[in-house]
Amino acid sequence: MALREPSHIVNRITPVSPQEHTAAADAQPSRANSRHWRSPSPPGNIAAQSWTGCAAFFCLLGAALIPRPSAGIGTAEIAIGEVAGAGWSARGIRIELTLTGNEGPAARITAERVKLADTFAALEQVAIACRNPRLQGAQWRCTNARVSGVLGPLGRQDLRADIAYSRATGALSLDVRGLKVAGGSFAARAHWRTAGWEVAVEGRAAQLAELRKLMTPWFALPRGYSLEGKASLQATLRGAATLHSAEGRATIDALTANNEQGSLATDKLGLELTAQLTPSPQGWVVAAAVNSSAGQAYVDPIFVDLAKNPLQATVRATLYEESGTLYLDPLRIDQKNLVSVSIAGRVGLKGPPYAQQLQVALETLQFPDAYAVLMQPFLLDTDFKDLATSGRMSGSIAVAADAPSALDLQVDNITAKDKAGIVGIEGLAGRLVWSSRAAPNRVPSQLTWRAANAYGLSGSGTQLDFLVSGADFRLLQPAYVPVLDGGLFIRTLSAQDVGAPKMSLRFEGEVQPIGMPRLCKAFGWPEFSGTLSGRIPQVSYDDGVLSVGGALEASAFNGQLRVDNLELRNPLGKYPRLSADVALRGLDLEAVTGTFSFGTITGRLDGRIDGLQLFRWTPVKMDLRLYTPEDDDSRHLISQRAVKNLSSIGGGGGSVAAALQGGFLRFFENFHYSTLGLSCRLENEVCHMDGVGRAKGDAYYIVKGSGLPRIDIIGNTRRVDWPRLVEQLKSIEESGGPVIR
Repeated sequence: MALREPSHIVNRITPVSPQEHTAAADAQPSRANSRHWRSPSPPGNIAAQSWTGCAAFFCLLGAALIPRPSAGIGTAEIAIGEVAGAGWSARGIRIELTLTGNEGPAARITAERVKLADTFAALEQVAIACRNPRLQGAQWRCTNARVSGVLGPLGRQDLRADIAYSRATGALSLDVRGLKVAGGSFAARAHWRTAGWEVAVEGRAAQLAELRKLMTPWFALPRGYSLEGKASLQATLRGAATLHSAEGRATIDALTANNEQGSLATDKLGLELTAQLTPSPQGWVVAAAVNSSAGQAYVDPIFVDLAKNPLQATVRATLYEESGTLYLDPLRIDQKNLVSVSIAGRVGLKGPPYAQQLQVALETLQFPDAYAVLMQPFLLDTDFKDLATSGRMSGSIAVAADAPSALDLQVDNITAKDKAGIVGIEGLAGRLVWSSRAAPNRVPSQLTWRAANAYGLSGSGTQLDFLVSGADFRLLQPAYVPVLDGGLFIRTLSAQDVGAPKMSLRFEGEVQPIGMPRLCKAFGWPEFSGTLSGRIPQVSYDDGVLSVGGALEASAFNGQLRVDNLELRNPLGKYPRLSADVALRGLDLEAVTGTFSFGTITGRLDGRIDGLQLFRWTPVKMDLRLYTPEDDDSRHLISQRAVKNLSSIGGGGGSVAAALQGGFLRFFENFHYSTLGLSCRLENEVCHMDGVGRAKGDAYYIVKGSGLPRIDIIGNTRRVDWPRLVEQLKSIEESGGPVIR
């Protein structure tokens, strides 16, 4: 765009003939034989017909410097009140010309104020001193001029400059050196032509803290941010009345930045940046690149060591000024041993949603650095805080309205193992496909792994085929998950609205025989013998209630366990409640008692727990009955330790202890019994006790002896404080037996 012609020039310049000069000289006192030419007082304005304002100003200077031998002028002064044009203005201009002398002609130009364009701050007290200006035809040139003045926020400057002006075209060129900005050294080249202007700046070793102050009118960091480091840069700006384009390159060394909250920090960060800004019909086209291979950066909670993971990023984008929308086409990020990703789409700059529509092409996400940099900071309060990882991931992610809308990820041989051995998976591979909304012809997901472990449980590999969309999950075909020496056969598994209050779940499967010794060791329990197996029918979860449609059956302690009417309320909340009816059939007492430090009992055991209610996993109500089956023909023996422990529970510990410590009974380790049993009806933290038969008074039999030597265990206490009984049982387990006083 061409600059407009100057609107006015104040002060009429009157040419003077040689005769007039002579008359003027005769009429004035002699002054070292020099002649002074002063313009008369300004009578008004003169309109320029074809020059730009800046060209008109230097045309006056050039015209004054045209040699006029017959004039005999030694010095001249020209005063111009104001010159103005499209996008620039100058006032208080004075030109002093020395046309004779040993060193040739010289010029000094001063201006009270110069405004070159709205983009730049005004210049004040400007002075330009030029020795030996040259005029060749229509071209005027001044080399190595001395320029001084107060250059806006840059303060007072003392520079050297080359100046060239063409009267024919109105073109003006400046080449300025020695500009001091923010502690660094800068040079600038500027060209003004009819079609517009161009300014190029080059600077070295500028202090970022000072540059930040200078940039405040255009860009300001939030309060509480500090910035240190040095920058070297090159920039070129082009325009006319407005900025048409800009391009630049910057190198930043030892960047140290942080905020008061500690959520952002860098340490000796090194950056190389390039950028181009050009107009488009809708706004601006931006092309930029960033490279960094030194220093460290932290944006809570992500920490990146750029020396270990060098960064290369490029972006091409179009900014639509009216809507405040930035179209990425694309943004590409490459970080060594970490991630390669390309992002295209639409970003809103005026408020949410910010990520309006984005398509992310994840070329690679590389482990272990991906875990250490991008995942571990979010897992520090979990059991996944210290994993050794390997493998890679790739795929695509769609984002709409600041939230993921779809993803399609390829998982390639990922291994993640907790260093403490708590959790781990080996050789995870497959494809994970998800969308925010269910759609027809959905693509299924498939994941496989070679081995896995969690909280003491471990197993070999398996394969899962499933569909997942929104917060819904559905297993497409039955799967077998190995667990220790057995496994879990999953017949059906589906879930809807996972994580929401209205979450629902359906599950049906079987526990294939798992050895109890290994299972107990995994959970840190006392070691049981036998196996655990059973059917898990029609498990459902709706409105915070987990229920089983049929009976839950399992094998344990060489017997059978059946759970009916199982219901669990608020299982994921702070106050879970469980209710059920439990039946025990044919448990091996030697296996049961051999698990604990209780003493040995042989024989079989049946029992029921009707109306069982747990609150926060603690019994608050139940009707418990344990007894010897009528058809049990196995050998019935009970050890001295078991006798003492059972008698202490029923309140008869003192008499039994005395009997065992004195007389001939102390010589027997085991005793025969015919039947045993114990019941507890729990209500309001009181256990109402009973046994297998009534004894004298209000007492009851816990164990009825048989043969010789014969020993009976009789309970004397009918009401027992439940919390105290629980503590007593814990004490028996920890000490190996009761304390008999």
